[in-house]
Amino acid sequence: MKIGIPRAMLFHHYGDSWLRFISAIGAEPVISEQTTSDIITTGATMADNETCLPVKVFSGHIMSLKERADFILVPRVTSQEDGICSCPKFLGLPDLARTLDPNLPPLLVPAMDLAGRHSLWAKEWYRLARSVGAGRVRSTRAVLEMVRSLDNLDRVPEPHISPEPDISIGVAGHLYNVNDERVSLDLLGRLRAMGTRPVTVEEVDQSDARRQAESLPRRVFWGFESRLAGTVLHWSRTHCVSGILFVTSFACGPGSIVGALLEDQLQREGSVPLMTITLDEHAAEAGLVTRLEAFVDMLRHASRAEARRKLLSAGGVRA
Repeated sequence: MKIGIPRAMLFHHYGDSWLRFISAIGAEPVISEQTTSDIITTGATMADNETCLPVKVFSGHIMSLKERADFILVPRVTSQEDGICSCPKFLGLPDLARTLDPNLPPLLVPAMDLAGRHSLWAKEWYRLARSVGAGRVRSTRAVLEMVRSLDNLDRVPEPHISPEPDISIGVAGHLYNVNDERVSLDLLGRLRAMGTRPVTVEEVDQSDARRQAESLPRRVFWGFESRLAGTVLHWSRTHCVSGILFVTSFACGPGSIVGALLEDQLQREGSVPLMTITLDEHAAEAGLVTRLEAFVDMLRHASRAEARRKLLSAGGVRA
């Protein structure tokens, strides 16, 4: 039995845990290929025009699994922490997937409510395992293994260090945008090639991001956007980066609201420079590279000017 998983959206957050579960119940996981232009084109054709880029990419990945799997796993993630809900697009992904093609393999739609006490949502995953033929013991072990793996998601990974970078740039964006090289047009790789060190949301402790997000005059009720906002404020207020890129998607409602909120907040605080990058299916490499080069040049110029100012104030340069 083969269970397909689209390599899109929340796969970039919880994919390892889902793979553990599928393997533990004795099924073969089938992951869709890396995002390609054809996948994006297919998704843009199948999905509604008003949906955001990540949903279109997700639709393309779903269609790519049509002939390759017996079932397709599309969990309904309702919340990531207490008092905060998921973006509506995460709640409606299973319903959207069902409308793409009536001939798709059956969808497996267990709930994930990470804010729920005692992980009661895991019962749905147990019932799913039993429904596809796994025994009681195997199903129980698979669910426990997945839940334990989710507990490790908050661990901060080792940062990726570029060769002797002179500046660091915070990159605040959803993992399914930033880590997908086709969607982001290899944003992280381009920053490293320019001699900078990109710092991602994963490298900031979630408790630090949560504390900073709570200081905003308006509360952000979407889980991932709240973490993005808190991370940007952490970078800004600790001055641990030279500049910040806020990466969002065209037609992303929560992203546009949080982006405007952060621009206003950072401007009033006299923060480090912030630039917004908006991704869509028509994004061109030349335009992105030009903007990144200009941003990096500006940061380097500001860094040299600040070093000169400190040297002058310390009496290190004489007329």
